[in-house]
Amino acid sequence: MPELAKKFRQVIFTALEHGYGIDNGHDDPGPNTLRYAAMGLSIIHDWLQIPLDLDKLGLPRDPAWGPLIKHWNNPDPAKLQSVLYGACDIHIERIALTEREVNTGDFEFGSEFEAVHPTEILAVLRLRDMLNLPNPELDHPLMNTPYAQITARPGQIVQPDRLLEAFLFKARERDPQIMAEWDKVQAD
Repeated sequence: MPELAKKFRQVIFTALEHGYGIDNGHDDPGPNTLRYAAMGLSIIHDWLQIPLDLDKLGLPRDPAWGPLIKHWNNPDPAKLQSVLYGACDIHIERIALTEREVNTGDFEFGSEFEAVHPTEILAVLRLRDMLNLPNPELDHPLMNTPYAQITARPGQIVQPDRLLEAFLFKARERDPQIMAEWDKVQAD
Protein backbone atom coordinates (compact mmCIF):
# COMPACT_ATOMS: atom_id res chain seq x y z
CA MET A 1 0.00 0.00 0.00
CA PRO A 2 2.75 2.56 0.70
CA GLU A 3 4.07 2.15 -2.86
CA LEU A 4 0.64 2.93 -4.31
CA ALA A 5 0.29 5.91 -1.98
CA LYS A 6 3.71 7.19 -3.09
CA LYS A 7 2.55 7.02 -6.71
CA PHE A 8 -0.62 8.96 -5.94
CA ARG A 9 1.41 11.47 -3.94
CA GLN A 10 3.61 11.97 -7.00
CA VAL A 11 0.53 12.61 -9.17
CA ILE A 12 -0.60 15.30 -6.72
CA PHE A 13 2.80 16.97 -6.56
CA THR A 14 3.20 16.84 -10.35
CA ALA A 15 -0.18 18.55 -10.66
CA LEU A 16 0.83 21.22 -8.15
CA GLU A 17 4.12 21.82 -9.96
CA HIS A 18 2.19 22.35 -13.21
CA GLY A 19 -0.08 24.99 -11.74
CA TYR A 20 -3.04 22.86 -10.73
CA GLY A 21 -4.72 24.34 -7.67
CA ILE A 22 -3.05 26.90 -5.42
CA ASP A 23 0.25 28.20 -6.79
CA ASN A 24 1.34 29.76 -3.50
CA GLY A 25 -0.58 29.28 -0.29
CA HIS A 26 1.08 32.40 1.15
CA ASP A 27 -0.75 34.53 -1.42
CA ASP A 28 -4.11 32.77 -1.18
CA PRO A 29 -6.84 35.08 0.12
CA GLY A 30 -8.26 32.37 2.37
CA PRO A 31 -5.25 30.36 3.55
CA ASN A 32 -7.08 29.07 6.61
CA THR A 33 -8.83 26.52 4.42
CA LEU A 34 -5.39 25.17 3.53
CA ARG A 35 -4.89 24.10 7.15
CA TYR A 36 -6.78 20.91 6.37
CA ALA A 37 -4.63 20.11 3.33
CA ALA A 38 -1.48 20.70 5.36
CA MET A 39 -2.73 18.35 8.08
CA GLY A 40 -3.56 15.59 5.61
CA LEU A 41 -0.27 15.89 3.75
CA SER A 42 1.62 15.90 7.05
CA ILE A 43 0.06 12.59 8.12
CA ILE A 44 0.61 11.00 4.70
CA HIS A 45 4.22 12.11 4.59
CA ASP A 46 4.81 10.86 8.13
CA TRP A 47 3.36 7.47 7.18
CA LEU A 48 5.45 7.29 3.99
CA GLN A 49 8.53 8.63 5.82
CA ILE A 50 8.99 11.36 3.22
CA PRO A 51 10.07 14.83 4.36
CA LEU A 52 7.49 17.57 3.80
CA ASP A 53 8.27 21.26 3.49
CA LEU A 54 4.99 23.05 4.24
CA ASP A 55 6.71 26.43 3.87
CA LYS A 56 7.80 25.61 0.31
CA LEU A 57 4.21 24.73 -0.54
CA GLY A 58 2.89 27.80 1.27
CA LEU A 59 0.76 25.65 3.55
CA PRO A 60 0.10 26.80 7.12
CA ARG A 61 0.90 24.86 10.26
CA ASP A 62 -2.19 24.76 12.43
CA PRO A 63 -1.65 24.06 16.13
CA ALA A 64 -5.21 22.75 16.40
CA TRP A 65 -4.44 19.83 14.05
CA GLY A 66 -0.98 19.32 15.61
CA PRO A 67 -1.99 16.58 18.09
CA LEU A 68 -3.59 14.51 15.32
CA ILE A 69 -0.46 14.86 13.17
CA LYS A 70 1.77 13.93 16.11
CA HIS A 71 -0.23 11.00 17.51
CA TRP A 72 -2.11 9.45 14.56
CA ASN A 73 0.10 6.34 14.76
CA ASN A 74 0.34 6.04 18.55
CA PRO A 75 0.05 2.32 19.28
CA ASP A 76 -1.96 2.99 22.45
CA PRO A 77 -5.62 3.49 21.45
CA ALA A 78 -6.40 5.01 24.86
CA LYS A 79 -3.87 7.80 24.24
CA LEU A 80 -5.17 8.38 20.73
CA GLN A 81 -8.81 8.50 21.82
CA SER A 82 -8.59 11.97 23.39
CA VAL A 83 -6.70 13.24 20.34
CA LEU A 84 -9.46 11.96 18.05
CA TYR A 85 -12.14 13.51 20.26
CA GLY A 86 -10.27 16.80 19.94
CA ALA A 87 -10.12 16.39 16.15
CA CYS A 88 -13.89 15.71 16.11
CA ASP A 89 -14.45 18.93 18.07
CA ILE A 90 -12.22 20.87 15.64
CA HIS A 91 -14.20 19.45 12.73
CA ILE A 92 -17.47 20.66 14.25
CA GLU A 93 -16.04 24.08 15.16
CA ARG A 94 -14.86 24.60 11.59
CA ILE A 95 -18.11 23.87 9.79
CA ALA A 96 -19.30 26.91 7.86
CA LEU A 97 -22.99 27.43 8.55
CA THR A 98 -23.72 30.20 6.06
CA GLU A 99 -22.54 31.20 2.60
CA ARG A 100 -20.96 34.27 4.17
CA GLU A 101 -18.87 31.99 6.42
CA VAL A 102 -17.90 29.81 3.45
CA ASN A 103 -16.69 32.90 1.59
CA THR A 104 -14.46 34.04 4.46
CA GLY A 105 -12.06 31.14 3.89
CA ASP A 106 -11.89 30.60 7.65
CA PHE A 107 -13.70 27.25 7.67
CA GLU A 108 -12.46 23.92 6.32
CA PHE A 109 -15.90 22.39 5.92
CA GLY A 110 -18.19 24.44 3.69
CA SER A 111 -20.63 21.94 2.22
CA GLU A 112 -23.28 19.74 3.75
CA PHE A 113 -21.28 16.63 2.89
CA GLU A 114 -18.05 17.97 4.39
CA ALA A 115 -19.94 18.96 7.52
CA VAL A 116 -21.24 15.46 8.25
CA HIS A 117 -18.45 13.32 6.79
CA PRO A 118 -15.40 13.24 9.10
CA THR A 119 -13.01 12.34 6.30
CA GLU A 120 -9.89 13.16 8.32
CA ILE A 121 -10.95 10.95 11.24
CA LEU A 122 -12.01 8.06 9.00
CA ALA A 123 -8.75 8.32 7.03
CA VAL A 124 -6.69 8.03 10.22
CA LEU A 125 -8.78 5.08 11.41
CA ARG A 126 -8.45 3.33 8.04
CA LEU A 127 -4.70 3.96 7.91
CA ARG A 128 -4.34 2.55 11.41
CA ASP A 129 -6.36 -0.52 10.32
CA MET A 130 -3.99 -1.03 7.41
CA LEU A 131 -1.02 -0.81 9.78
CA ASN A 132 -2.65 -3.26 12.21
CA LEU A 133 -2.83 -0.60 14.93
CA PRO A 134 -5.82 -0.87 17.28
CA ASN A 135 -8.40 1.89 17.03
CA PRO A 136 -10.16 3.38 20.02
CA GLU A 137 -13.92 3.40 20.41
CA LEU A 138 -15.29 6.85 19.60
CA ASP A 139 -18.57 7.95 21.13
CA HIS A 140 -18.77 11.46 19.73
CA PRO A 141 -21.75 13.11 17.98
CA LEU A 142 -19.73 13.51 14.77
CA MET A 143 -18.92 9.81 14.73
CA ASN A 144 -22.41 8.60 15.65
CA THR A 145 -23.95 9.12 12.22
CA PRO A 146 -24.28 6.84 9.20
CA TYR A 147 -21.77 9.07 7.38
CA ALA A 148 -19.04 8.35 9.92
CA GLN A 149 -18.67 4.69 9.03
CA ILE A 150 -16.04 2.86 7.06
CA THR A 151 -18.32 0.92 4.75
CA ALA A 152 -15.90 -1.21 2.75
CA ARG A 153 -12.59 -2.81 3.53
CA PRO A 154 -9.75 -3.12 0.99
CA GLY A 155 -10.45 -5.93 -1.45
CA GLN A 156 -14.16 -5.97 -0.65
CA ILE A 157 -15.24 -4.11 -3.77
CA VAL A 158 -14.48 -6.14 -6.87
CA GLN A 159 -17.14 -4.94 -9.32
CA PRO A 160 -16.61 -1.91 -11.53
CA ASP A 161 -17.94 1.31 -10.04
CA ARG A 162 -20.08 3.08 -12.66
CA LEU A 163 -20.07 6.37 -10.77
CA LEU A 164 -16.26 6.33 -10.50
CA GLU A 165 -15.94 5.43 -14.19
CA ALA A 166 -18.25 8.33 -15.16
CA PHE A 167 -16.23 10.70 -12.98
CA LEU A 168 -12.93 9.54 -14.52
CA PHE A 169 -14.38 9.91 -18.03
CA LYS A 170 -15.39 13.52 -17.26
CA ALA A 171 -12.03 14.23 -15.63
CA ARG A 172 -10.23 12.99 -18.77
CA GLU A 173 -12.31 15.40 -20.86
CA ARG A 174 -11.59 18.35 -18.58
CA ASP A 175 -7.94 17.75 -17.70
CA PRO A 176 -6.21 15.20 -19.93
CA GLN A 177 -2.73 16.05 -18.57
CA ILE A 178 -3.59 15.21 -14.98
CA MET A 179 -5.47 12.09 -16.04
CA ALA A 180 -2.41 10.96 -18.02
CA GLU A 181 -0.53 11.01 -14.70
CA TRP A 182 -3.38 9.03 -13.10
CA ASP A 183 -3.26 6.46 -15.91
CA LYS A 184 0.50 6.01 -15.43
CA VAL A 185 -0.06 5.17 -11.77
CA GLN A 186 -2.79 2.69 -12.67
CA ALA A 187 -0.57 0.96 -15.25
CA ASP A 188 2.38 0.45 -12.89
